[in-house]
Amino acid sequence: MKQLKLNQREKMAVGFGGGALVLFVLLQFIVFPLFDGRAKLAKRLAAREKAVAEMRLLQEQYRQIGQQTGSLSTLLAERNPEFSLFSFLEEKSAASEVKELIAYMKPSESTEHGQFKQSQVEMRLQGVGLAKLVAFLEQIEAPDQLVGIDKIAIQDNSKEEGTLDVTLTMVSIDRAGGETAP
Repeated sequence: MKQLKLNQREKMAVGFGGGALVLFVLLQFIVFPLFDGRAKLAKRLAAREKAVAEMRLLQEQYRQIGQQTGSLSTLLAERNPEFSLFSFLEEKSAASEVKELIAYMKPSESTEHGQFKQSQVEMRLQGVGLAKLVAFLEQIEAPDQLVGIDKIAIQDNSKEEGTLDVTLTMVSIDRAGGETAP
């Protein structure tokens, strides 16, 4: 094999070229992958930190829902186990002197949501005065009994002037599956 004779300048050019090639290989295959790996790790770390923050937020929401469920359970435990929305409305209508003005009361099927169910009764009052209506509404809106008004429609009574026809949908929360309070 023949040896090339290079002058000083050519030797320096070949040395610089070889050094540049070695530098390129070091940068391309060692340094840049290290920096890319660090960037990927930083992104993964940021994603995991975000996931942990979301998990903590969800944990707090879960805790709050648990407390609300506990408070519903507490209210249900304090309420008479024989409670019925239909009888509650009959009792309050008699107390506020609107029982004779009830055109109808229709209970609806209960809808279950987890360990609780929602009972509804639609009732229609015809020819009721405003004072009696207000007294009745004050009595039937009972958060401590888990009873509230879902819908109300009020219109003038066409037969008697100064009276109203009212359609109410009342809602109550009960234990699902007929469970009794502990």
